[in-house]
Amino acid sequence: MMPEPQPTPKVARFFPSTWAGRCALISIAWGLLMIVGWVLNTEWDKEPATNRPTKNPVGDYVSADTCRSCHPGNYASWHASYHRTMTQVANSETILADMAGLEITAFSTDYIVLEQNGKHYVRSKPEGAPEAKFTDPQEIVLLTGSHNMQICWMTSNDGRTVEQFPFAYIVAEDMWVPMTHSFLMPPEHITPYSKGEWNISCINCHVTKGRSRIVEGETFDSDVSDFGISCEACHSGGREHVELNRDPTRRFKLHLTDTPDQTIANPADMDGPTSSLLCGQCHSIWNFNNAEAHMEFVKENSDFRPGHTELKLRNVPQPSGADAAEKRAAMIANDAATFDNSYWRDGMVRVTGREYNGVTASPCFKGKDFSCLSCHEMHPANTEATALKQWAKNQMAPGKMTNQACLQCHQDMAADISAHTYHPEASTGSSCYNCHMPHSSFGLLRGVRSHEVASPSAIETIELGRPNACNLCHLDQPLAWTAGKLHEWYGHDIPVMEKDDHEISLAAKWILKGDAAQRALISWSMGWEPAQRASDYRWLYPFLIFELNDPYPAVRFVAWKSLQSLPGFSGYKYDYTVNDDLQKEASARAYQKWWQEQRDPRHTYEWKTLLQPNGTFRQSEYERLLRERDNRKVNLLE
Repeated sequence: MMPEPQPTPKVARFFPSTWAGRCALISIAWGLLMIVGWVLNTEWDKEPATNRPTKNPVGDYVSADTCRSCHPGNYASWHASYHRTMTQVANSETILADMAGLEITAFSTDYIVLEQNGKHYVRSKPEGAPEAKFTDPQEIVLLTGSHNMQICWMTSNDGRTVEQFPFAYIVAEDMWVPMTHSFLMPPEHITPYSKGEWNISCINCHVTKGRSRIVEGETFDSDVSDFGISCEACHSGGREHVELNRDPTRRFKLHLTDTPDQTIANPADMDGPTSSLLCGQCHSIWNFNNAEAHMEFVKENSDFRPGHTELKLRNVPQPSGADAAEKRAAMIANDAATFDNSYWRDGMVRVTGREYNGVTASPCFKGKDFSCLSCHEMHPANTEATALKQWAKNQMAPGKMTNQACLQCHQDMAADISAHTYHPEASTGSSCYNCHMPHSSFGLLRGVRSHEVASPSAIETIELGRPNACNLCHLDQPLAWTAGKLHEWYGHDIPVMEKDDHEISLAAKWILKGDAAQRALISWSMGWEPAQRASDYRWLYPFLIFELNDPYPAVRFVAWKSLQSLPGFSGYKYDYTVNDDLQKEASARAYQKWWQEQRDPRHTYEWKTLLQPNGTFRQSEYERLLRERDNRKVNLLE
């Protein structure tokens, strides 16, 4: 007799048997995962500091920490970028230099840095005064920059108001210099920033959604949505995006279609002017529309969001074109020196960090397809550490370091680019960048490419004092040589020129006679390898050595770095921050080293370089140009 079948015992299922149940479980698990990830990745202040600005995402902002769990690749590339480190909370990991025990003196004040429990404190006293005169310690609480230089901000014992440690750390040289020596500014300046300057000025662009919040006078209660330039600076506030995309069904639908997610801004989906304005909100010279707009911005920042077509409370003046006079007048009314310090005389911007002004003034921009993203990318596909480190230097898109950046539009030139450039195709003279975006801007102690796409012009060099691409590469040639080539190749008119422009190298003329900005750009170009090849580097030594005694510290630094690029001077030691007597001694030593060790006595130097055949200066011409030097004050404060 067969036994009666027993009922199958019910087994508790962890994973549902129906598709509806499975989707529900996945949705719940994903939501929990996102919550856990958000909690683990959140880095804003658990107990807000009272002695510095704090991280406090408000409104529709959620901070980059929240983006990480769903967008790990984009988070990785952002985290590797220098946008992230525009502002950081100071600690032993974020401070690049070994500051413990640092003793430094400038402007009649002694400073010492002490470390305790991973924190750094600054004390100061009058130079040479006994140690009993040291002030109470001020903690270093914030940092700006990490690529070229890093600047420290200290507590002020006045709420969340911070003040500057008056020195900059230059990363490549591993050296501390007075802040005034890190900008191209007149030598008599003592400091570029006063107490509270970070709270009212730097906060506008070195963080995401910073709010100055004046308490009274120079006292602030500042906070930010993110330190550094983070996801929401380009993609807008993410609160709605995060909340709606906890639903996996919504995400799957978006992935299966080409429909953009309307809850977040994507610069890649915008037209050229709109996507460029994302960069322009910081990378521009801008003014407030009026006093009321200024006060609103100080209180809660702007209501500008990525995707908007204007900056709302602000405007970007372009002091050229039909309304040039009106815009110049408004700029001068706001700051009498702004136009002279920030622009060449025709309105082309000449300081770094203001690339949007140049992009929007370019003829390419008028078609509405050209934008910052035509050459740059913010999130490369390759997120390996080595690749990200290389990408972070300039954030260029693949292939856009080459002529392909321009040939993607100017395809008619691709077949025979030499027919346009009159240079061999593989030479630097056939580089679109070198001719149409030359190093005619300055900042970060170096020449920087102009971002206003333009063509070389000898006439503009005479009328505006702006270096042209030809003479920045062919340093040994007079301006008349350039004018002749531009006439022969492109039909340019030949301007009326003075005798020097026919007989003397423009670089030699300007490094002696030019203003501080011209001297800085020529000194930098003398260290640029393509120019050294095109011009024969051997005549550059005495000019760069002479500039080691320039009145402007920034010019001395640039000359020193360019001198180091020449044979025999690699690693050459020189302190560009010392006083005039020590500068002269250093210059004399460098000259003797060149004359005795590097100068080839068999080489004949050309007359147009202002040198005699044996390499000594043509003294009467040298002294005349120095007497004619343009000594007007130049302040290219970035």
